[in-house]
Amino acid sequence: MGHHSCCNKQKVKRGLWSPEEDEKLIKYITTYGHGCWSSVPKLAGLQRCGKSCRLRWINYLRPDLKRGSFSHQEAALILELHSILGNSNCLENLNSVS
Repeated sequence: MGHHSCCNKQKVKRGLWSPEEDEKLIKYITTYGHGCWSSVPKLAGLQRCGKSCRLRWINYLRPDLKRGSFSHQEAALILELHSILGNSNCLENLNSVS
């Protein structure tokens, strides 16, 4: 696994996040919001780069992040859209659905 280029420029912790780090980030973001991600680590008391904090928040810690299996309605919608759009990743196909 590679490191973010910003991590090479400063002394930052790398690797797995501890529960204490997660708690610091959650507490800071819920209190002050994220605004400028490059300033979040210092203000939250973390030895991480801003990009690492942003990715941790977006991919793991956001309160609105849904975990678990798809509901039956979500699964049906995915199958319906796949039958319309196919395997293409092209965003142009998305316009034909609306």
